[in-house]
Amino acid sequence: MAEAKSAAIDYTSGQPRRHHNLYFEDGTLVMQVENAIFKVHRSLFSRYSTVIESMLSVPSSKETHDGTDEKPLVMSGDSVAGWEFLLELQYKFPLNRPKSLKRQELLTILPIAHKYCMEEIETWIIGQLREAYKYDGFVDLIVASRIVDSDELYQDGLRRLLSTKSFPTLEQAERMGTKTTYSVMKVAADATVASVTCDLQAKHAAALESIRKCHTCQSKALKCLDCDSRQ
Repeated sequence: MAEAKSAAIDYTSGQPRRHHNLYFEDGTLVMQVENAIFKVHRSLFSRYSTVIESMLSVPSSKETHDGTDEKPLVMSGDSVAGWEFLLELQYKFPLNRPKSLKRQELLTILPIAHKYCMEEIETWIIGQLREAYKYDGFVDLIVASRIVDSDELYQDGLRRLLSTKSFPTLEQAERMGTKTTYSVMKVAADATVASVTCDLQAKHAAALESIRKCHTCQSKALKCLDCDSRQ
């Protein structure tokens, strides 16, 4: 199976058409995401999503069920890219030995996993995101926390961001949102002020030390009793 190339093939416009990579003739479930038609194997969802399984078990009319070539199961509001990453992950890499995905790919899958109650996949994705050790990765935790509505995950990401005492870039600030950016910048600003204050205090102390020294014998008294010199 070739890698998905949604960046090169646009499914947001035009007529609904078979996906270039994820339409299997022996598939048992036909789905439409935007204008891409996927034909995959229903067994993938029996394991991971009771929500989709329930959707398939209820007829959309008196005679037909969704999920066929004649009547695809329409996944409203989902992205083609998210389903591409998710389906390729399931087909090529079982979750007990998953492919190493980029953080952006994980965040693209996460809304789908959360929406359709794919708890095993959602837990794995969040576990991967928690391994972050750089600023961008901490921002990803904030984004993920909003997708899954987790205050605990938000607090974890915020704590890591605050520990850096660093200012975010414009792009990072836009992703975090106003409230989080304000908290992060306040801590970074306070740390900067404290650092500057400490530096000024050190320089001031060094200057006083220099002034108090006797230029003749290096005594620190304003009037040196050793050499009777006055500074």
